[in-house]
Amino acid sequence: MNKFALIVLAILSLNSCTNEITAPSKNSCYIVYDAGSSGTRLYIYEQSGAGLLSHEGPKVSALADPIRHIHGKSLRDLNAITNEVASTLDLIKVDGPLEEGKPKWSGFDWSKQCEAQSVKVFATAGMRIAEQISPTDSHTLWQTLTTKIAAKVGPKVSVEAKTLSGFEEGLFAWLSVKDQYPTGHYGIVEMGGASSQITFPCPHCSPENDAVKTVTVNGKPIQIYSYSYLGLGQNEAPRSLPIPFVDPVPKNCAYGAGANNPDWTIASCADQIPITAEGSKTDIKAPYHYSKAGTKGTTNALPATQKNIPNWLLMGAFNYAKETDIDDFCVNKHDGYYNADIACFRPIYLEKYLKILDIQANQSSKVDVSWTQGAAICEVENCLANITTPPVCRWMKSGCLAH
Repeated sequence: MNKFALIVLAILSLNSCTNEITAPSKNSCYIVYDAGSSGTRLYIYEQSGAGLLSHEGPKVSALADPIRHIHGKSLRDLNAITNEVASTLDLIKVDGPLEEGKPKWSGFDWSKQCEAQSVKVFATAGMRIAEQISPTDSHTLWQTLTTKIAAKVGPKVSVEAKTLSGFEEGLFAWLSVKDQYPTGHYGIVEMGGASSQITFPCPHCSPENDAVKTVTVNGKPIQIYSYSYLGLGQNEAPRSLPIPFVDPVPKNCAYGAGANNPDWTIASCADQIPITAEGSKTDIKAPYHYSKAGTKGTTNALPATQKNIPNWLLMGAFNYAKETDIDDFCVNKHDGYYNADIACFRPIYLEKYLKILDIQANQSSKVDVSWTQGAAICEVENCLANITTPPVCRWMKSGCLAH
């Protein structure tokens, strides 16, 4: 080999080494779908240093709708809805359409701007109800969706699609705010459309309680109590609780119930909402759960150590409730709430629910964070690695649905 060839080879080798050294590495990112009862929203969490940057994407149809035959959907729409959910991975790559002069979401091309580690499609209470109604159709939905998501992200990215247990949903909501409360001395109450979750650290709880698990947080084991009441979400409660219905809530809880009734009081509505079992102040109903004997409809009392939690964070529907709601929608007929049928019921129900939990206003505050952030944190920290027995699927007679 002549000297010129040697020089060229040396330069090429040097450039190759330089490129290897200076080429910027991409951040890892974790793709999480919140498949809730009102719709399915895409979130991408990009790891930046010790934190996570959130990229919120489009919201599309609820996965459970074609199984539950609600919101005008049927099994004929299953293919279209799974296509819609998978397509959000393309939609988020560019800015969303304008709404009031601003894009609905900011574009983030995950395929170029980060290194995707996983996709988690996690469904919550709406899908628990769907799996109750038809496990076979639900299984088909999960298989169909997993195939379509995998085709979008490629074989190197792991894909998991399933319905979360109530324990996991509550835990993820609790983890989503742990950076704001590093001591960990807080509990969360999350109110969704179809269920409500209550989660808090419970070091003195009996591990025999199947709502108690030891998880890993910041590299340390911590015992967590997390329970979800399926059927007690703000939209589902009028259907699930045995209350005297008057299309679709009790007359004293109807929209504008007090507008022309000088005798109307908040109590006249609240007294007709039986959140606890008859004769009990602590046994909260879980209308859609199965007992170990296989009967539908159970109750659950929170452990006494709940009273030791100094700070409670209220999530989900609590964030949208206003102090004026009872006046606006019960005493009057103020226009402005998307579902007039439960516009009066909702604020009274939320207020009564917190009262039963014995959570005072001076020890609670609202926080607007998605539980999907907690799901990403859990994956990064492998928070469930040391759980010896998996969380239970209380909504199924025969255990969790195989995916």
